[in-house]
Amino acid sequence: YAIGIDSDGKMYRQDVAEENGEIEPYPIDDVIDIVCEWNYELILDAEAHRSDPKDFNDYNEYQSRYESLKADEKRLDRLFDKTSYGKELIEVATELADRVIAQLGNKELEKAAVTVAEGIREYSTGKRGR
Repeated sequence: YAIGIDSDGKMYRQDVAEENGEIEPYPIDDVIDIVCEWNYELILDAEAHRSDPKDFNDYNEYQSRYESLKADEKRLDRLFDKTSYGKELIEVATELADRVIAQLGNKELEKAAVTVAEGIREYSTGKRGR
């Protein structure tokens, strides 16, 4: 894909794998979201390889890659927090934490755990974010 800006100043992405690839609107929040997702997948891959290396050189290569990706993750997390998805996630987490704290005050630990599980399930089904 290529990212660009049209004559109206709106971001778009174009599929460059095809001669006349599809062009679609693609805001910066979506760019940041997908890059965060790719980085996470690369972290998992590097972690899997360093956990089962062929030899010491293989371990060093994947360890170095893992450390670099984790450093990138910190920077990407700060960017993600500024996106509409990050802001929504913070709002959901704050609301969920407030509900849990209220229930903990009543010593209803089991109910608080159910509230957390339901909140996570609600957010992760149909909403974007990490």
